[in-house]
Amino acid sequence: MKSKAAVAKALNDAGIPLPKEDSYDSMMHRLNTWQAGHGYLFRRMKVRYYAQKQLPAEIPLGTVVFVPNSDFARDVFKSKAMWFLGRVAYDEKYTMIDVPKTEKYTEPVVDKPKPKAKPKKTSKPKSNSKVKADGGNNNSDS
Repeated sequence: MKSKAAVAKALNDAGIPLPKEDSYDSMMHRLNTWQAGHGYLFRRMKVRYYAQKQLPAEIPLGTVVFVPNSDFARDVFKSKAMWFLGRVAYDEKYTMIDVPKTEKYTEPVVDKPKPKAKPKKTSKPKSNSKVKADGGNNNSDS
């Protein structure tokens, strides 16, 4: 993508909410990791066996968390340390666990186009001869 505006438009077209951090890096991260569609609602299990399982992110016990539709959400689901509560659209009332960042994106620098050189004006060759209005150039009186 060429600019933040283009990335924001692509996020809106895909139905992905814009991040609170208004940076090119966070927008590109969402665009490349989130997928269109509803996210997942999870609650961490309090069972001793699952509480000791290693999760891909630090998720507090007993709280309902929203994980966006992504490969990360499917990894959390496969860990079986979380109760799957359903699929919903993103809402700010849930605690969101975002996909961990693995890459750093930088906004490309676009060179300003250089103005084209204007062609030099050339003067028309001057002639010493003048044409009379009647079209004749005779100097004779006849």
